[in-house]
Amino acid sequence: MKEKDLLEFLTSIAEEDAQISTIVGFFTNQLGYEVNVIKEIVNYGVKNDILHVIDNEQVHENCISVQIVDLSEIDWSISNVKNEIYYNDFDYYREKLFVSDPKVPQEFMRFIKG
Repeated sequence: MKEKDLLEFLTSIAEEDAQISTIVGFFTNQLGYEVNVIKEIVNYGVKNDILHVIDNEQVHENCISVQIVDLSEIDWSISNVKNEIYYNDFDYYREKLFVSDPKVPQEFMRFIKG
């Protein structure tokens, strides 16, 4: 993924607009990325305890989340409004992404291509 697009992807998750439908729709339909690129980044984040995926239909006050490490149960289509992506440590990523000169956090640099 291009660095500027990866930064936008990571920022989108932090902006609380990270429904699978929104993420997939924008990054595949608008920017032309394959859905597998999105899945790979999210899967990496979940496996490394950076991200979690919630089921909007099962969220309670305590934000009980669906932790799906292989993400095999997630519908990666633009019709999926059921699942949403969140940071486990939102404050840490907010401090990296919402600054005057934001950079892709080191743990996601591996996804920068071309």
